[in-house]
Amino acid sequence: MSVLVLVLAGPLQSWGTTGQHTYRDTQPHPTKSAVVGLLGAAAGLDRTDTAGLAELAALTFAVRSDQPGTRLRDFHTTHTRDGRPMPLSNRFYLADAAFTAALAGPTPLVDRLQQALRNPAHPLSLGRRSCPPARHPLHSVHPDAIDPVTVLSTLPWQAAPWYQQAHPNHRMTIHHDTHPTNPAARLHHDHPVDFSPGNRRHAARAVATLTLPANAPDRPDDPDFFDALNDWTP
Repeated sequence: MSVLVLVLAGPLQSWGTTGQHTYRDTQPHPTKSAVVGLLGAAAGLDRTDTAGLAELAALTFAVRSDQPGTRLRDFHTTHTRDGRPMPLSNRFYLADAAFTAALAGPTPLVDRLQQALRNPAHPLSLGRRSCPPARHPLHSVHPDAIDPVTVLSTLPWQAAPWYQQAHPNHRMTIHHDTHPTNPAARLHHDHPVDFSPGNRRHAARAVATLTLPANAPDRPDDPDFFDALNDWTP
């Protein structure tokens, strides 16, 4: 077993689980379906390859909220190629967010995904094609690790330096797969079953949440420029 770690950061992200053409919401953190889709895009997985999708969906998933971002609404207008207006829609995004995701599974599969991320077959996106990542998603691979929650509990805070300075007491939360009998479990309908066009299907999965202690910023405190006056002599 190994654990693959991704950092999902960008100007805009969108992690929808339900939505129609005129209203497309986003969850406050990445969904398992979307992260599996990102891995499938990197590996060149065909949308109709349900066996390949099942292999990726079987990975144990956890995601940590390093920088929750700001919810943004886009009042969207579109037209057909011949100029006819399409229905107006509301599309929601997370602006300036950063998350750390971890997926545990068989070492050969994790190694294949690592190589695919280094040379992706298709462009990678953060929930929607219009949301490219601001940095390469591949963070690290942890050989012989079996629990993504344990890995995420020890990795450094991945928020932007300005956010760490502005929110030094931010407490990161980890949303992770758990057993359905866990009293703290709640159901998320984002376990991918089929990505085939016109036949997209998802199942429910049990998810629990762990809140970590507050982290101190990795960077030193911002300098006080008035300290330089102490060294000034007329």
